[in-house]
Amino acid sequence: METELPVTTYRSDYRKPDFLITSSELDIQLDFEVCQVEAIHRVCRNSPDAVDLKLDCEFISVDSVCIDGKTLDRGQYDISEHHLTVFNVPDNFDLKIWNTVDPSRNTELMGLYKSKDMLCTQCEAEGYRRITPGIDRPDNLAQYRVRLSADKTLFPVLLCNGNLIDQGDLEFGRHFALWDDPFPKPAYLFAIVAGKLSCLEDHFRTMDGRDVTLHIFARDNDIDKCGHAMQSLKNSMKWDEQVYGRIYDLDLFNVVAVDDFNMGAMENKSLNIFNTKYVLADMKMATDADFQHVESVIGHEYFHNWSGNRVTCRDWFQLSLKEGFTVFRDQEFSADMGSRAAKRIEVVSVLRSHQFKEDAGPMAHPVRPDSYQTINNFYTATVYEKGAEVVRMIHTLLGAELFRQGADHYFETFDGQAVTIEQFVSSMEKVSDRNLTQFRNWYDQAGTPVVSAKSRYHAGSREFELTLAQRCPDTPGQTDKQPFVIPVKTALFSESGEKLDLGYGEREQVLCLDKFEQTYRFSNIESRPVPSLLRGFSAPVELEPNLSDQDLKVLLDHDDDPFNRWDSGQRFYLKDLLDNLDRYYNGYDLQFSPELTESFDAALTSHDQDPTFTALLLTLPTISYLSEQVSPIDPQAIQMLHRGMKIFLAMSSEAELFRIYHKCQSLNNGSPLTNEIKARDLRDRCLGYLATLNTEQTHALCIEQLNTAKCMTDSAKAMTLICGSTCPQKEQILADYYQQWKDEPLVVDNWLRAQAGVVDPDTLEQVRALTRHPGFDYMNPNKVYSLILGFTHGNPGCFHAEDGSGYEFLLEWIAKLDPVNPQVCARLVSVLNNWRKYKPVLKDRMHDVLNSILKMDGLSIDVREIVNKNLG
Repeated sequence: METELPVTTYRSDYRKPDFLITSSELDIQLDFEVCQVEAIHRVCRNSPDAVDLKLDCEFISVDSVCIDGKTLDRGQYDISEHHLTVFNVPDNFDLKIWNTVDPSRNTELMGLYKSKDMLCTQCEAEGYRRITPGIDRPDNLAQYRVRLSADKTLFPVLLCNGNLIDQGDLEFGRHFALWDDPFPKPAYLFAIVAGKLSCLEDHFRTMDGRDVTLHIFARDNDIDKCGHAMQSLKNSMKWDEQVYGRIYDLDLFNVVAVDDFNMGAMENKSLNIFNTKYVLADMKMATDADFQHVESVIGHEYFHNWSGNRVTCRDWFQLSLKEGFTVFRDQEFSADMGSRAAKRIEVVSVLRSHQFKEDAGPMAHPVRPDSYQTINNFYTATVYEKGAEVVRMIHTLLGAELFRQGADHYFETFDGQAVTIEQFVSSMEKVSDRNLTQFRNWYDQAGTPVVSAKSRYHAGSREFELTLAQRCPDTPGQTDKQPFVIPVKTALFSESGEKLDLGYGEREQVLCLDKFEQTYRFSNIESRPVPSLLRGFSAPVELEPNLSDQDLKVLLDHDDDPFNRWDSGQRFYLKDLLDNLDRYYNGYDLQFSPELTESFDAALTSHDQDPTFTALLLTLPTISYLSEQVSPIDPQAIQMLHRGMKIFLAMSSEAELFRIYHKCQSLNNGSPLTNEIKARDLRDRCLGYLATLNTEQTHALCIEQLNTAKCMTDSAKAMTLICGSTCPQKEQILADYYQQWKDEPLVVDNWLRAQAGVVDPDTLEQVRALTRHPGFDYMNPNKVYSLILGFTHGNPGCFHAEDGSGYEFLLEWIAKLDPVNPQVCARLVSVLNNWRKYKPVLKDRMHDVLNSILKMDGLSIDVREIVNKNLG
């Protein structure tokens, strides 16, 4: 456990490595408690001023060191907690190191660790140093040849990066596998998996005619759930060829599903290691949403083969170089595989609920950060999701054809190199002949810009005048923001809903807002138009459109941009929610507007066109996004109001909700066909509204859906709604559900999450009881995310109880988790990030919690950095 004071690393201090390791040969004898590693590195001097070789290492025991075959005595090298330093080394030499590592003690799941009866690795960002001493930074790329050996009974499968070039049996019941990866890679992409695993095999024929063998490894009882992941992998490979011209470069591609994993997945070269949550999926135990997530994450990690592996990042400040670009690629892949409109709305909903919140708090940072104390804390929504939006804006400004040319230039120019965001943007400049200097502000300035619109129609000249202005709030360390380049996709509609000609036959334009204020003029407009701005959410900004309710109604009814239709409905909901929040604070009864029910009913009547889009139109703004619109934040009031609006809408449209529910249910046969998935989506949205009524009839409807379930989507939704109801049979239903699914960890995760999210004064005690339940294991990140974070992050009204009981619970778990797994604990602490925005009684309590955390003995750097930034 870290006990030293954290050290801040600054982007401005970057310097190239003093030495380079150009190739490594590793011989690793695997075991659960004592792994013996023999490493032979080819080292060369990279800086003429360098004298001593300093290698990164942590939690390993170094036994001996040799240079060019000569064993060094103890005075020729030094070992500290974080480094192995070899003194006065030659310009070029072979360095041999023997060391041992104990995977069974590695509870942080970083480096080489034990997951039940398996061994696996996670080396991003700085885990390789926990396997053997090395230059553990992204700008040292080396070729690897790795020999793994182990007891064949315990570890019948031995996997590493690259191609398998030899394998065989050894004496004493052991065996070996020899792996060679011809492509130079940074240490963070190194991977090992060993254990008892079954294999699903398939093949993919590349566009240049090569046959690639595909393997997905999982535990024996899970291998039959890997078919969807395999098909998603093949779809990803085909899509990357068709859209980006990227061909897979090895003969073998392996994916492994692991139970204990801090992240979602990892793109290690040719050996992707996945959290089981994003591999295992069949109709029996996975929901429709789970299927979509598996497809998206499989695609994301595969796409990293080029945007992350073949071209990698120079340093960790450039993390969005690979992650932002690859998230954009996986979003486009998912849009092509399913509903483009639904995918875009889903992406923006996540951005508004999480990234905008991050931008408005003490952890706000640019897409390319300026400093960090531990890089683990910068795997954030800003780097990933906002980074993807920045890439999307380049795509919007250049157009699809030039963007593809820019991507080709980037991959071909920098293949096999560790580069910077500047070099990615420069590639786009070179093919487009466009100066993106000012655009780079998106990478260097934190915060969510606000774009406000004002308009004026001149009837005499038939000219429409649109003025856009931008501003960006102060963020930590940044108070003097320069204008961003903001592409604002725009169309104009008549009050009757006709889409207007903007000139030269164009009915949509991208307005480039690159000053603090700009005015745009449109001629030959016959009457006052309604502007449709930021179409497709063309920039990650908050828009103040200055539209009347009637204008919003025009867009809701007639806009041909699905995102803006949906967003117009969101603005109706949000306006009513905020108006009623004011009424609540002033002691008045809640009073929802007629326009609200009209727009809700209008959405219901459109269900025959696209059930999925109708379901989105029926969705209220998230509590997280709503909280960011008010000051101070009062979680109990917001949660009460949010539920109150759902009850009101359910009561006002009860008959129609029942009718549509039964119509959609009649189409459900439990299959993964698109029409059934869409029907289930709308059905469950209707059921979610009806369940808020808490009547015998709605209880019976949920129970019927659970008892007659034809797939996990049916039963998971019904179970969750019963969990949050006053249904008399609730306790027995939940007990039976656990007994039915106790051998499916991912289903148990949903069961835990459902109970953690119940809005009830007794929920905290129920969550405490569940921490002692056999279905919970605090050493497993998925269980912690489902139950502990499910309560602290997913149930704000209960967690932020005024008596402080939720905060006491948080402190208990921080004390318990931080010594075990700081990365997981840091996610838990992040619930306090915006503490200054809460109402006084909560603000004071959260401040006390932060100070209490800071006083904990042996606090990890991961948690300490977040707490210090929160305290300012």
